[in-house]
Amino acid sequence: MTDTALRPKTVTTRCVRAILAGRKTQLRQVLDPQPPEGAAIAGIDLEGRLTWTEGGRTVRAEPCPLGEPGDRLWVREPWVLPAGTDWALDPGHARRHLRYLADEELPVTHPGSRPVAAGEFHPAMEMPQWASRLTLEITGVRLEQVHEISLEDLRSEGGVWREGAPAPSPEADREGFAQWWSAVNANRGTTWDRNPWVWVVEFRRVDGE
Repeated sequence: MTDTALRPKTVTTRCVRAILAGRKTQLRQVLDPQPPEGAAIAGIDLEGRLTWTEGGRTVRAEPCPLGEPGDRLWVREPWVLPAGTDWALDPGHARRHLRYLADEELPVTHPGSRPVAAGEFHPAMEMPQWASRLTLEITGVRLEQVHEISLEDLRSEGGVWREGAPAPSPEADREGFAQWWSAVNANRGTTWDRNPWVWVVEFRRVDGE
């Protein structure tokens, strides 16, 4: 596996729970930059990269930043070590005492749920690789617009918008995903109504292998 790339990937706590439960086997990464409004889309080339015409010239998007099939992602999530625990002095002890916000930030409808002091956890972006508990191997990569998501792919997204509870209908599932997508991507200007181009990344868990 000398040619395998290993990259960090930050995910939400809901996504972490869905991955741990085995429900989530896909993620979507917004193409950056997006084709400008009014650009003429030429299509997707043989390397799977989007091309479009802009100002009389042809623009070719960059490859998927998460990698290609066979590459791996180590997941970053909010985490914390108890006070006085030193990774450098005792890595084994530190690993055993790591806490993850996804394990404690339970849905409000979950029996026995309780408030969690999220402020005591380090942001996911500050997680070092040694603290990561999830490693994902990329099994497929493709480009599409987010509105193209199929019912099968909605299932592969793990129901993160409803924490795994059964959906009353496929239409409700699609609407729930749309609302969740817009909430997560509001600051990027790539909400559901904009129908952004996204990388669809399929994966399997390989931590422990």
